[in-house]
Amino acid sequence: MEETFAESPYYEALDVDSKQKYKDLISRYVGRDPFIMKMSEFSKELRHLPTVEAVDITDYLVLQTFFYTIQQMKAYKRLEAYKLFVSGCVQNLVTKRLPDDCRLVFARVNRSQGSGEAPLKTWIIAKEDGEVIAAHCNCTASLSESCSHVAAVLFSIEAEVRARDVGSCTSAQCRVLMPSNEKEVPAAPVAEIDFFSAKSKKLKPDCSTDGRTAENEPGKFPPCPRVKRGSETYCRFLENLRKNCPNSVALMFLTIPQTAPKEHDYYYGSNTFN
Repeated sequence: MEETFAESPYYEALDVDSKQKYKDLISRYVGRDPFIMKMSEFSKELRHLPTVEAVDITDYLVLQTFFYTIQQMKAYKRLEAYKLFVSGCVQNLVTKRLPDDCRLVFARVNRSQGSGEAPLKTWIIAKEDGEVIAAHCNCTASLSESCSHVAAVLFSIEAEVRARDVGSCTSAQCRVLMPSNEKEVPAAPVAEIDFFSAKSKKLKPDCSTDGRTAENEPGKFPPCPRVKRGSETYCRFLENLRKNCPNSVALMFLTIPQTAPKEHDYYYGSNTFN
């Protein structure tokens, strides 16, 4: 084994027996510790992903590592791993081709708690036909070669493969349209904001694996027609807003006199709607 093996903090933290097992695994399939590999060594092409199916996930998580029971897998949508997947916590899914028709899949998984912490690193070795050989994650629970983060990556691979096969596409445009785990939301006009909640997007993630891309994603509507400030429609809207929602933030930008000479006469201060 190369000396670079010792450069992995994950490897150095293992006990003697686990180190030898880990070293034998990497020596047989990869040749170098995946935790010290650079992203430039991997490919983002979907065609390189192993064809992982639901049966392969169940075989690895239930029969090989005993991480879940068969009863838990029957209700897989309740698992923490599946919630991580549909929440968009699996990021930077990349693949490296290995000898003997094997694949090394690497991903970063945002933590379910403490979002300010660095994402976890997770890698999986699988055959091209989808059979999962081994997996590791640098979280504290992955010494058994399985954890919720490994399971989340497997769910992500399976969804990406379905999207790839349905759309017969290998480009990044065919990636699964899951809610992204964004930390900042930029300001935008109301007409351009997607008001579909993350919960509604998580309910049926399968709808994002039928080959749809961002260009034909449902929920896109034509822009709202512009209403001229001071027009009858504009004033009627504000009057109804004042009557029904007197504490609306929108009314904070308006100066409405106690006794208006006409029903729709509004006096605007320095901060007004454009």
